[in-house]
Amino acid sequence: MGCFSSKKPVADETSRVQTKISDAEDLKVTPSTFIQLNSRSFQDVYRVGNRLGAGSFAEVRRCEHKVTGQIRAVKIYRKEKVSTAELQVLMHESNILKHFDHPNIVRIYEMFEDDKRYYIVMEHCKGGELFYSISNGGNFTEVQAAHILHQLLSVVAYIHDLRIVHRDLKPENILLEDKGTSYDVKVVDFGAAARLGPSGRLSGTIGTSYYIAPEVISGSYNEKCDEWSCGVIMYILLTGKPPFAGSDDKEILEKVRMGVYSMDIPEMQNVSKEAVALIRKLLCPAGARFTAKQALVHPWIQTMSVHEFSHSNVSAMSDVLANLKSFTQGKKLKEAVQTFIATQLLSTQETKELREVFREIDKNGDGKLSRQELLDEYMKTMDQETAEAEVNQVMARVDTDHSGFIDYTEFLRASLDMKKVLNANNLEMAFSMIDSDGSGKISAAELQKLLGSESLCDDQVWKQIIGQVDQNGDGEIDLKEFKDIVLASI
Repeated sequence: MGCFSSKKPVADETSRVQTKISDAEDLKVTPSTFIQLNSRSFQDVYRVGNRLGAGSFAEVRRCEHKVTGQIRAVKIYRKEKVSTAELQVLMHESNILKHFDHPNIVRIYEMFEDDKRYYIVMEHCKGGELFYSISNGGNFTEVQAAHILHQLLSVVAYIHDLRIVHRDLKPENILLEDKGTSYDVKVVDFGAAARLGPSGRLSGTIGTSYYIAPEVISGSYNEKCDEWSCGVIMYILLTGKPPFAGSDDKEILEKVRMGVYSMDIPEMQNVSKEAVALIRKLLCPAGARFTAKQALVHPWIQTMSVHEFSHSNVSAMSDVLANLKSFTQGKKLKEAVQTFIATQLLSTQETKELREVFREIDKNGDGKLSRQELLDEYMKTMDQETAEAEVNQVMARVDTDHSGFIDYTEFLRASLDMKKVLNANNLEMAFSMIDSDGSGKISAAELQKLLGSESLCDDQVWKQIIGQVDQNGDGEIDLKEFKDIVLASI
């Protein structure tokens, strides 16, 4: 039991000294804070639905959270079919996913384990795999393809900044958020992902024949193998055909190794010169290959992926900028509840407009907002001096982990209209989920379970947090006290 917590996440594998926290305000609340091994049984928390997919040792099913009614997906592994090596892959994937904070990487919510199974609960993407859309619909328009590539390259830029390489990017590992033609995507399956060490090189032939980079076949490569895969996906989106085809893997891999493909096919006749130029900068030797950040500023991406934001209600941007400016950090419990609701309770549909605004501000597409990107946006409606003062205030208040950037969840928490989000229903659901024993009160132990899974904290910290809101002095938080602190100054 407890296998999910037995290994440190790949994103944190470099050695670090964990300082014991002795003050509540020093406790950091991030999306990964709430992604834990739930001590309750999976069946007590979720209703299991129909099968969404299956692999050699796992299946994915639709599930419904019994308290919130949210529809999610659960990846279920049968212990009898999972070898030690496969278990390590499972632990690796769950640990790496929980530390990502990007709007186009599938979010995981929690994990369970019983005598027979492991469970990873994650976002449910109604549109299914991009692979099936390609199989059923053939090639995409350039606008649709650029929209998908923009999101995919943003994920690649983000994980490469963390020195993580996916190593198995393909349409089967790209999910469509919804059915229809919006083509908002989520990247999944980080089981093959690896962290770049000091040498900056990786070894081991890992990947899928159609999408694998030639240098991976040779056995020594770096993160640019992901950009090659992006180039293959772009080629397929625009033509409906893979650039390297063959009757079997051996023939395909030999063509990949040679790196020779044709742009002189009928399906390419109506593809723009800019698209062809970008493909050539992705499907080329690693030394000349674009990084994801270079590809994101390529003219084809910049002009073709001017996505739906430009046609949506532009007042959303004004509302977000106002909310960011007025955001103030509250007491630690208030911050935690706001983050909990933003990451655990709100659906992808409820945050869709905010994701579009985030993507619009994030000009370089790296999945986080820099001071300069915010400044550029504020300067559209005010002079530089005023804009700089506003941005300095936003960075000081919203960048709670002091990374120098506003991460996606920090952005969500600060830009949400809390008067709407912190409604009675959401607050009661959040309270119920935190009150794990169903006593009607949140104890210090329950707070520690919620917030302290990755922190070394003095017992005094939990007493401080309770004391900030415990109005009747009983050492616990009831629903009224919970609502009062969370709604304070809203």
